[in-house]
Order: sequence, then C-alpha cells, then structure tokens
Amino acid sequence: MPNKGSTKSASSPSSGKVREDWLREVATAMRGWFDDLGFPLPDFDVRTGFPSVGRRSPNITDSWTQDNGATYVILVRPDRSEETEVAAALAFQMCRIAVGDRDQHGYLFRHLAISLGLKGTRNESPPGALFKEITKSILETAGPLPSPEIQQIDKDKAPGQTSRMIKVSCSECGYVARVSRKWLSEVGPPHCPLHGPMVPDG
Repeated sequence: MPNKGSTKSASSPSSGKVREDWLREVATAMRGWFDDLGFPLPDFDVRTGFPSVGRRSPNITDSWTQDNGATYVILVRPDRSEETEVAAALAFQMCRIAVGDRDQHGYLFRHLAISLGLKGTRNESPPGALFKEITKSILETAGPLPSPEIQQIDKDKAPGQTSRMIKVSCSECGYVARVSRKWLSEVGPPHCPLHGPMVPDG
C-alpha cells in the first residue's frame, strides 16, 4: 500500500503566518485531491527558493529530492504573490511528484493535471476555471499570501549614487538602455533605433 505520508508543517509565529506556513497549509489542503484521484503523494516539504535555472526563469516552482530520493522538496520563488497563480504552480509540482518516474509529463501526468483544472502541459501555465473554483475555499481559508514580494537589490546602483537609473527596453527587439527618473518623467523614454519609444521596466 503506498505511503501517503504528510506534508511537513511549521507552527506559525505569534505575529501570524510566514510565507512557508501559507504554502504548506495550501499544499496540505490540496493533498486530498490526489488521494481521491488514486495518486497518493509521498512525503514532501514546501520551501521558499528560486528554480534551478535561476531568477530569470518564468517558472514559479521547482521540485527536488533529498535523503537519496526518500522525500521531495518543492521550492516556490519568493517574488510571486498572486495566490491562485502560486497555488496552481504548487499543484503542478505536486502532480509531478505524484506520478514520479512512472510517467513524467506523459499520459498520467496530463490526466492528473487536467483533472485538477490545470492545462496538463509540460510547463507551468495559468490555472483554468476548474482549478480556480476548487481552490476558492482553500485560498479563502488560508488568507492572503504573507509578506510582500521581494525584489532584488539594484546591482547597477554604485556606492554614493544619488539617483537610480531606470532600465528601459524595446518590446520588439529587447534593445536596452538606462535613463534617470528625472528625464523619464520630464521628457519621456528614449527611442529604440529601430522600433521607436521604449518601455520602462517595473
């Protein structure tokens, strides 16, 4: 009989939940779906971290093993805070863990993901209407995802620099330039040599 295991939990501090408390609570609430569909989950934990390909990856989550494959760890990046989007990415990795090596991204994975209202594609994708419906009560109970999104410190700001240079880019070709906030607000963004006005990042 498969070992259903349990998602490791962490007690919330007296001041309220931290981000990982919220992630584990939502993962625990979604675990029952997998049992009902005949895909019991092994032990896994949910932690905050960036995907293996780094911060620039569009993926919100990544999954790893530890203890020689005895347990799994799902990493959820800390710079995303839209609850349904994060929950869908978490469910995506739970599908991967549930099917294991039997059918990685094959028929079983697709069947399981679609049954939960995900698109069943090889990569994370926006949640469908079914997923939003079945997670509505879970997310209402969990409340807002604690702590705001983190942002990387601006590495381009040199010591002693008093004004931050704003990065602008061309939406057509990716051409990049930097301009001070003063000129951006008073004159507007610079122009790409090929495609016209550029777009400020952020």
